[in-house]
Amino acid sequence: METYKGYSLAEAQAELVRWKLAKQAAATGKSYQIGSRTLTRYDLVEINREIAFFTDICEALTSGRRGGPIKVSARQPRW
Repeated sequence: METYKGYSLAEAQAELVRWKLAKQAAATGKSYQIGSRTLTRYDLVEINREIAFFTDICEALTSGRRGGPIKVSARQPRW
């Protein structure tokens, strides 16, 4: 199974869906309280960073790109 940054394509896609759902939930409010229990969500900056991270992984795994510099070498004949 092919992986990139420790994630397979299926895992990265599942995480991407999870973070997109988190963004939808965060749009309804940062936190709320029911009785004595409080839920505080991630902030949008962190959510957007995670969405970008998993989008990059998905693109790398589907396009064959692995990131990093492209190495080019050339040989010139000695005349």
